[in-house]
Amino acid sequence: MPNKSSSWFSPVPGDEHILIGRDSPLRRIPANVDREQAVFLDGIRHAIEIMDVGFHRLRNGLTKAALEPPNSTELPLVGAGLFLDAWAVVDAIDRFRQLYQGFPGMTRINAPEDIQPLRESLKIFRDLRNVGDHIATRVPEIVSKGDGAALGELTWLTGAQLLPKVVAWHCVLRPGTFQSRPSPPTNAIETKLDWPTDYICLKAGGYQGNLSQVRTKIAGRVRHLESQLDATFLLPKFENVPVINDFFGRRPVQPSYDDLDTEDSVLN
Repeated sequence: MPNKSSSWFSPVPGDEHILIGRDSPLRRIPANVDREQAVFLDGIRHAIEIMDVGFHRLRNGLTKAALEPPNSTELPLVGAGLFLDAWAVVDAIDRFRQLYQGFPGMTRINAPEDIQPLRESLKIFRDLRNVGDHIATRVPEIVSKGDGAALGELTWLTGAQLLPKVVAWHCVLRPGTFQSRPSPPTNAIETKLDWPTDYICLKAGGYQGNLSQVRTKIAGRVRHLESQLDATFLLPKFENVPVINDFFGRRPVQPSYDDLDTEDSVLN
């Protein structure tokens, strides 16, 4: 790790859900919106929500692992939970890309030259998802690229303290079988730190995606979509139309027979 002053870090709060707010128009779609468009919008919202939930669970878990390292007995289950969230985020990112790019009726704008097109900026996550979805047929490729890890590899940076001097951990988690003892990472890192944990990367099959950095790119597209929806929902056809959104229901059930141990008991 390079010898930098504390200004190398940017200690900003990292627990904000930056992708979609509670008052987002994606959460208040009028009931008379075209059904196909509504499915696209719902799918986009669900992908964003899964990204947010998965990323924050992952980030919190990685922070805990860095500051309170699991022992060898705990490591398999801790690792499984972390990779569950990491791969869920990758899947949600790629699902968002497909729905956002395919959404009918969206106004497309030419991005500034210094902003990478969405298809290009999210391509690495399409590649990662292909590795994860087709691992049985990609094993020779994974091995040839020097990975040899069925779940891939997670790396991240966690800060422990800023004063009186900077203390941080660069961590690697790679579950699986090794043919030789791995060495800890020694590569220098130049990055700002969204305190306490940032620079979360998932590597698999020779591809590496930065799960922390991509959120900013996606947030810009979400804001653009929300601005269009806000303007659209002001049209007269949507005025005073109710929003019917997100249903949960339950009903009481009772066994049909007094004998609860009977295998043939039926719930009504």
